[in-house]
This record gives sequence, structure tokens and C-alpha cells, in this order.
Amino acid sequence: MTFLKCNPHMALVGILAALCMTDCKSEDKQEVRQQSQITNFNQKWVAEFIEAYQALNQKPTLEAAELLFEATESMPIKNWDNYFMIATVFAANNENDKAFLALNKAIANGLRDSILLVTYPQLAPLRDDSSWNGVIANFTKSKAAYNRTIENPDLLKTLEDMWAKDQLALSEYQEAIQSLPESAGYEYYDKLFEPVEIRWEINKNKLDSIIQIYGWPGNRLVGAEGAKLAWAIPQHHPDVFFKEKCLKLLERAIQKKDVDPNHYAELHDRIARETWRKQTYGASMGEKAPYPIQDPVTVNKRRSILGLAEPIEIYALYHNINYNTPSVQQAEEGLRIAQEKAQYHYAKFEKFWNKKQIDSANNSIASAIRFYGDIDDEQLFAAALKLAQLENDRSKRISIKILKVLIWRKWEKRESILTKKEFKSLHDGPEWLAIKQLLSRSKA
Repeated sequence: MTFLKCNPHMALVGILAALCMTDCKSEDKQEVRQQSQITNFNQKWVAEFIEAYQALNQKPTLEAAELLFEATESMPIKNWDNYFMIATVFAANNENDKAFLALNKAIANGLRDSILLVTYPQLAPLRDDSSWNGVIANFTKSKAAYNRTIENPDLLKTLEDMWAKDQLALSEYQEAIQSLPESAGYEYYDKLFEPVEIRWEINKNKLDSIIQIYGWPGNRLVGAEGAKLAWAIPQHHPDVFFKEKCLKLLERAIQKKDVDPNHYAELHDRIARETWRKQTYGASMGEKAPYPIQDPVTVNKRRSILGLAEPIEIYALYHNINYNTPSVQQAEEGLRIAQEKAQYHYAKFEKFWNKKQIDSANNSIASAIRFYGDIDDEQLFAAALKLAQLENDRSKRISIKILKVLIWRKWEKRESILTKKEFKSLHDGPEWLAIKQLLSRSKA
């Protein structure tokens, strides 16, 4: 989902998320196909796939589609989305036979959305072809075979209904904020966002009930589509402790080969992002680059061990990002620069706070935080203490967010939050009750 820049709930209610987006710029970029750091994946098909995918994105020619088709055929785990995209290019170039071949490949590799198949505009040239009925018959047969593998179709319908209501609440929120003036404060957005938060809480409680009865709803129980819907619910809910509970269940399901390992990687790295730590698998993407990665040199080794289908270079391409894993020297230099910048912005925050230049102080602490892990817990706590003392709504919101992150991290001194007089100004707000509840839960 896409949120407007003025929306304070951007990136799922993270107050600082818009300011924490990494803007890392890679200098001295080389062609991705020359990348030598792709480990634990077959470098030949990876290089061919990247070259073909980039070519198709630049200009959807018949030649580029044919190259991507061949590269996709070499993938150890096929991706139906690639075949579907290739089919649209073949269709646009009047290569109907090739388009039908690609569509049937998509069906064989997991295309199960009938509405997408029969309404996608770029497939319109194929629907008058005599072979179209064969594609529909193939889809129907494949979908029926897939449905027979689902142990609990009623539970699948429950998950589909939960997700549909999630999406409806978000779309209604998006529509509602269009009428707000640009000068509208956080309180107006908060009020309009309440139905979304209520829906997320309902879905969380329903998923908890499902887990208590069935365990994690994986591929065998509700099919691959249902398992994906189950995973999406903690992705949306802002409670990191709930996310961590689901992550443990996903880890067990991976061991049984009952879920897509992408679900584990993306939730794992989402937790890292929401607690301002560096991610492990490179599964969380910003606008121009992945969010900061712990030991980026070996990220593809970790991805391969987990069972992910592609290296980060290809995963990034799916998000319209050209990314090269760095060399050891580049990674060390990047880490040094990030640490220096984080401390530089933190020092600026303290300077502006002392001068009571509130907006600059808020911006500086947000800039320091965005480096994910290069500001330690003690510094974060000191910043929260300072921000709470300012008569500024944004400062207090950032202070509350910092406290939540420290509790989610299970910082060893988190109990001192309740004893500090600097936080007295926060006590009357509803978020303080949430802080106290989080502290209680963090002891479990």
C-alpha cells in the first residue's frame, strides 16, 4: 500500500518511518552482471536473469522477453510472476503462441488468480485467439488440483475474509484523508486511522485463535495463498511482540517445509526495521536501496541457507532497485561512514536541544536513528528523556516511539522508564498506558 508523504501513519504507523528511509547512494556502480559477490547461487543464471530483467524493464521488446523466458527457465525455483510478465510482452508483439506457452508456465508455477488472468488488460489480444479456451481449461484444472490439496478450505475462506477487511479498512482510510487540508495535524490522521487499528486488532485476535487450535496455518492446512494471508496479518500489526511470536511459528513451519521461506525472511527483517536494527536477509527494501543490512557481504549466503529462491540482487530488481553486494572493503567503509554520520546527527540533536531549536532537534534525532543500530540504547534513552521535556507534539511522539523500541529490544534498563520524572508529561496520554503494558509483556 502507498501512503501520501503528509500521512503520519506512513509505513504502518511508524512515526519516524518516513524519516528513516535509507537514502544510501552507491558510488562507482558496476554492471550487476559483473558482480562477483553472489555466493551460494548459480552465478551464470543469476547474471543472465539480471541482464534480461533489466533489459525488459528498460524496453519491453520481444528479444528481451525471450531472454527473460530462458533465464526464468534456469531458475531453481520458478516464479509465476516472471512468466506472466513475459506473456504480456509476447502478447503485445503478436507472438500469441509464445504468450500462451508463458501463461501455461505461469499456471504450472502457481498462478491461481482467475480475476487477474481474465481481466488483465495486456492479455486482451489473446482472448479472441482459439487457444485462449485451452489456457482457461488448464487454469481451471490446475486450480482444482491445488484446491484438493488444501486440508481446511473453510479456514482459507476465513483468512481471505480477514484480509479483505484489512484492505477495505486501509482503502477507506486512504479515501478519507484526501479530504484533509495540508495543515491537518496528527490528531486528524489518528482519528481517521482508528478503524484500521481496530481491524488489525480483530485480525490479530482471530489469528491467535487460529494458532491455538491449528498451529501456524501453513501450505498443507490452507494452501500457499492462505499461508501468505496468515503471514500478512502480523506484517501489518504494529505489535512487535506479536510479530516475534509469529516468527517463531514460521521458523518451525520452515523446518517442515510448510511455508515459503520468504515469509520468514520478510517478517524477520520487518522486526529488525521496526526496532531500528540492521536486517539479516535483505528482505526489507527502501525507496532506492535495501534498508541497512548486517554484514552485507555474506547476505546471499544467509539467503541461500534459508532456502530463498534468488540472491538479493534479483530480489532488489523486483522492487525496481539496482543493488550490488559490497566487497569486504566496501562494507567496512560503509559501516564506518554510517557510524560517523549517526554520531554526527546525534551530536547535532543534543546541540539543537540545548538551544531549544525544537524542529531541528527532531529532524536530527530522526536522521541519527535511520542508520539502524549505530545509535546505542543508552543514547536512545537519553534522547527520549530530552524529547519528553519539550512542549512539542512531534517531540513527544518520537520519545514514545523510542521507548517502545527499547522495550521491544528488551533493553536491560527498561524498567527505569517508569521512574524517570522527565516522562511525567507523557503520563496523561493514552500511549503511556501502552508503554506500561509493553513493559509488563516484555518480562514474559
